[in-house]
Amino acid sequence: MLLLSLPLFPSGFVLLSGGAPRSSLAPPRTGAALSMRDDQATRDDAPGQSFDNDMSGWKPPGGGGGGGHGLGGDTSKFTTTDSPDFLPEEGSEEAKLASGISYTDGMMGSQADPNRKKSTGPELAGALDSDPDIYVPEVEEVVADSSLFVLPEASWKLSKMEVSQTDEDLEFSCSATEGGAMKVDVKPVCMTFEDYYCGFTSDSHPAFSVSPDAGKMERRNGPPTTVTVTCNPKGASGALVGYLCFILPEERDFSTFYKVTCNSR
Repeated sequence: MLLLSLPLFPSGFVLLSGGAPRSSLAPPRTGAALSMRDDQATRDDAPGQSFDNDMSGWKPPGGGGGGGHGLGGDTSKFTTTDSPDFLPEEGSEEAKLASGISYTDGMMGSQADPNRKKSTGPELAGALDSDPDIYVPEVEEVVADSSLFVLPEASWKLSKMEVSQTDEDLEFSCSATEGGAMKVDVKPVCMTFEDYYCGFTSDSHPAFSVSPDAGKMERRNGPPTTVTVTCNPKGASGALVGYLCFILPEERDFSTFYKVTCNSR
């Protein structure tokens, strides 16, 4: 038995009596010998093995070539699916086809069609001409009815928390020779614009006057209507009293009444 140095052989192999190495991990087979052959020779001997996906013998229909981009035959039957390198020129027919239908197309309806036949019949003649004699409705004038300048019967007034003929009591001072004035804000209480007129009762001191004495109130939650109460004592002194009536002729139940006292000095 011939013994050789183990490093000359791969790890795990020992020599048998016939000189052929075998693995020490697997049991030997009787009469079987291992043969180490060249790897290149093994690849050359493998039957039917191909590394080009069986395309080595493929040729395009019609022989290929001729500017058909490898498609062969008549290239007019083929259309490209590649995007062009440049967009079509703006305003050209190609640009219109490329843009498709825009969201603005048809927005103006048939009136925007430049090829639409325009009506030129006599029924439209002068339809857009200006008329210098345009009718302007006259503003309705509110005429005060002084017979309504009377205090109502006494009733519970929430604004004063007492039974009274007036809704609010006002007071100011002035000079007996120069007079004075004060502004009164009347809040709107109706749902619509209401005409009003106002004045003092017949038993009020003649030094009192109000302006404007007629007009139109705003709707509820709108700005208040402001009137100016003027007192011209003409030398009279003391507490001058007047009763202001703010009348809504169409909604008389919502009229308001004020007691005005002017301390003339």
